[in-house]
Order: sequence, then C-alpha cells, then structure tokens
Amino acid sequence: MTGRLTRLLLLFPIYLRLRSDIRRQKSYLASVLNKDITGAKRSDDGTLDEQDFDKIKNYYGFGVPAIVGESFCTLRGKKMSEKERTACTYQGALTGLYDDFFDKTNLTDDQIKSMMNDPFAYQPDSSLEKLFIYFLRKVHEHISDKFLFNKAFNDVFNAQKDSLKQVDPGLSEEKITEITFRKGGFSLLFYRSAFDHPFVEGEKEAIFQLGALMQLGNDIFDVYKDHQQNIRTLLTINKDIDRVRKVFREQMDKSFKSIKKLPYHKRDKLAFLYKISLGISRCYVCLDQLEALQQKNQNIFDPEKHTGKELICDMEQWINMYRSAMYFVKYKI
Repeated sequence: MTGRLTRLLLLFPIYLRLRSDIRRQKSYLASVLNKDITGAKRSDDGTLDEQDFDKIKNYYGFGVPAIVGESFCTLRGKKMSEKERTACTYQGALTGLYDDFFDKTNLTDDQIKSMMNDPFAYQPDSSLEKLFIYFLRKVHEHISDKFLFNKAFNDVFNAQKDSLKQVDPGLSEEKITEITFRKGGFSLLFYRSAFDHPFVEGEKEAIFQLGALMQLGNDIFDVYKDHQQNIRTLLTINKDIDRVRKVFREQMDKSFKSIKKLPYHKRDKLAFLYKISLGISRCYVCLDQLEALQQKNQNIFDPEKHTGKELICDMEQWINMYRSAMYFVKYKI
C-alpha cells in the first residue's frame, strides 16, 4: 500500500513536468516551425496536404521533442540544449513526410536513400521533397555525430521497407512481431541520435527494446485503422486480446529491466521510467476496452464485428484518464 501511495503522489509532479515540457515545445513551434509551415503552404504544388501539416505541428514535430526528447534528457540528468531542441524538432517534423515517400509516392528506394544520405546535394522535384530536404538539412546543421545519425536513419529505412510486408496475408505472428519490434526499436534509436551525449554501455539495446514496446503500444491504439487498411499486426491477427497483453507485459518488463541496468544515476533512471510508464499505462486501458469487445463476441476478438467508435480508445475521457492513472499506480518500477 505504501508503494502505491508513493506512486500516486508522484503523479502530480510528473504531470507538472510534462505540462512544462509541452508548453516549452509549443512556444518553440510557434516561434520557429510555424513560419516554415506557412511558407510551405504558400508554395505547395499539391504533394502536401493538411494531414502532413497536422502531423508536423500536432504530432511528430510536437511530440518527439516534448515527450521522447525530454525523456532522453531526464535519463541523462541534463536539460535539453537549444541545439538539441532544434535538431529533435526538425527530426520529428520530417517523420510524417518520410512516411509519405513509402505510402503516397512512386519514388524508388535509390531516390529516397539519396535524399537521406546526402540532403545537401539532392535536387528535390516536389513540394513534399523540398520540405523534407529543408527539414533534414536543419537536422544536419544541429547534430554532432552525423555518422551515427545516418546509420540510424538507414536502419529506419530498412525497418520501414520490412513493414510494407505487413499486408501479406501469409505473414506469421513471429514475423509480424519481429517487424513490429524492429520498426519501433530503430525509430527510437533514430530520435536518440540527435542528442549530443554519447551512448553508455547497454543503452542502444535498452532504447531498442523500449522502442519495440512503444511501437506495440501504437499498434494497440491503431487497431481500427490497421484493420481498415488490411495491415497485419498482433492486434489484427489475434483472436484473444490476452495474448497481446502477455506479449506487451513481457516486453515492458524486458525494456524496463534493461533501462535499470544502465550506468546512469538511479534517480534519473527512475524519473525516466516513471515518465515512460505514465504513457504505457494508457495502453492497458485500450487493451481493457478491446478485451471487453472480445467478451461480447463469444470471447473471440474480431475487429470486423465492431465500429471505429468501439475500437478507438478515447484517452481524453476522464474515466480513461483515471483508469490510466490507476494502472500507473499498480505497476511497481
């Protein structure tokens, strides 16, 4: 009971820190990135759309620095520098555009890799390419280890190519899990590559395992969208949500244990894990919602039987926020 009470009391300062991180990043976006977006809209040739700009402002360009980047800084015990914030913000901003190259364009692998590996030499042909190149050049201008960054980016490319196989109906659960974990693990290592502090012993593996967990968490919330697009994930192929919950919990334990072993200060590791677990707790609320649907369908989970409203977990609802907080309190770090 004492441990749970302690974790309950921790919620308030964590929320305050999170709100502070969010305000800081919103201020940065307003002063820097919004000008870039305004300019891109004026010169758009039709290859950019409102979804692209929304991802830049309200998802990746906002969330990567405010949530992921700030968490890395918590782990190392040192605040984010302006140089790191710029690199991380533009790194997040280009993420959604990068996805478009695979989903919306006919660019070849060689063209995509040419942009990735030598953005200062590449001559863009569309507004989409121009904005991506502009963002990537900004990243390069503000990172210290370009070799590390390029390696991480190429790992993301390979994982992204693998993820395209998830429309294959013959894909096994084992292969789906491998693709999911590689995509998440390499993505998180990519974002880590924008920060100046060197990796400590065991950190690359720990960050990879945590990224794998986060990708599975994304898939839990995206079950409706993935089902509509015929994308095979652990959520869309499993008839038993408890199976997914087991994989999620095992990966959570594995990633948290690997973080605890890192040679960072114990206080900073705990603060980092508390931040992460606050987000992870939301996934359990969504799993509960999906499991309730399973119980209504003769204990068989089938997304085909349910509407988007039933499958999409709204974490803005107070009841779900409360349930998430209770999961946070239950888990012993």
